[in-house]
Amino acid sequence: MRPLCVGLAVVVLVGATCGQEKKAATIKIKAPESGFKETIVKVDGTEVKGSAGTWTFTTGGLEPGKEYKFKVEALIEPNNYTKITRPREVTVKAGDEAKLDLTTEDKKLDKIVVRWVPTPDDIVDKMCDMAKVGKEDIIFDPGCGDAVMLIRPVKKLGAKKGIGIDIDPKMVKIAQEKAKTEGVADKVVIKEGDILNEKDMAVCAEASVVLVYIGDDLGARMSPVLQKLLKPGARVVSHRFSLGDWKPDKTIKVMGQDGDEYTLHMWVVKEKK
Repeated sequence: MRPLCVGLAVVVLVGATCGQEKKAATIKIKAPESGFKETIVKVDGTEVKGSAGTWTFTTGGLEPGKEYKFKVEALIEPNNYTKITRPREVTVKAGDEAKLDLTTEDKKLDKIVVRWVPTPDDIVDKMCDMAKVGKEDIIFDPGCGDAVMLIRPVKKLGAKKGIGIDIDPKMVKIAQEKAKTEGVADKVVIKEGDILNEKDMAVCAEASVVLVYIGDDLGARMSPVLQKLLKPGARVVSHRFSLGDWKPDKTIKVMGQDGDEYTLHMWVVKEKK
């Protein structure tokens, strides 16, 4: 009887081993197509091939019964000046077919970076005209770049003060040096800051005028913060871009010295409800 028992034990052991065979999992990812460059999707840092807005990633062999987390990231460029990084995590088990939708924005997780493009001096002047900038006004520029929207109203129109933030430390230094060169460093304050961070945006609370030139995506994210922090009567003027679903009080088209037509929008902050 003993040999028979040994044989049976081997059969049971082999069966258990086969039951634990590793299996792959599949992650199907849906992401928006970029308007400028092809959307790039990565899983744990490895680029995934895809088409028609769908990317499929197949894992290596996974042990049954265990959960595995994978980091998925989409780089979306809706135009030639905006980059959106959309990170997510997905949990799968061996043999799973998981689906992940990256077409929906997450304001807490998504990161948006806009390439700095300067606004022509004469258009900055027209933005100031639209806002009726005077000597008692404090100007704020989120994503100020070289601070032209702060320096000109302070130097040319005698605005009381200019405040700017920019996420790029190199641009902050350039703006600070330019303010010194233009002789307004005592009235123009530029700090490193992220316009998607409400703490960094808190400096706008003392502003009576906001001059801005950023993309629609960032504008939509920033809009509720501006409406929350700015005092009633503050004027916001944007070169070209909208501020989400906040409807402008006035929109005009102006002709630049370069012969191009420019669209300017203005909002006036209403009394808080």
